[in-house]
Amino acid sequence: MVRNKTGTLPEPVARIEVLANLSLTLDRLAGFFLVLSAFTLTVALLPTLMGFWPILAIAIVHLAIVGWCFRLAWLGNWARQDIMIDRERVSVRYRTARAEQEVSWPSSWVRLRKRHQAGELHIYLAHHGKEIEIGGFVPASERQEAAKFITDALAPYSAWHVHGLKR
Repeated sequence: MVRNKTGTLPEPVARIEVLANLSLTLDRLAGFFLVLSAFTLTVALLPTLMGFWPILAIAIVHLAIVGWCFRLAWLGNWARQDIMIDRERVSVRYRTARAEQEVSWPSSWVRLRKRHQAGELHIYLAHHGKEIEIGGFVPASERQEAAKFITDALAPYSAWHVHGLKR
């Protein structure tokens, strides 16, 4: 998902958020796991009452493993990039569940580069030989949308658009 939040308080500031597409929020995943756990333990209750107590122990171990796998899958796919563009700086803050990285460059010399790799569009912000990929965790259509927002926000400040330097 790509959100464009452009503000015009004292100076125009473009805020572009690129968010990973997670179909379940953490609350909904926890609710689903709670329902799954209740169903599993209910099914294991009858054999346990009949004296087959190892079934309950196996069900609990199984639920612990499934819960751990759900947690790893959800955290492994959570990612977000916050891009702020103003007259002076372009700041990109990339956050995952495990790490956070922030890059800040002068906005006049930052440019957007597009590349096709393995048949998909990838976009990068580049500054003096350094690049950072934008939206590598979202579908190509959303990367294209982010590229349009970034291009529009960079246009008034970019030195690459002055005197016909469009590349």
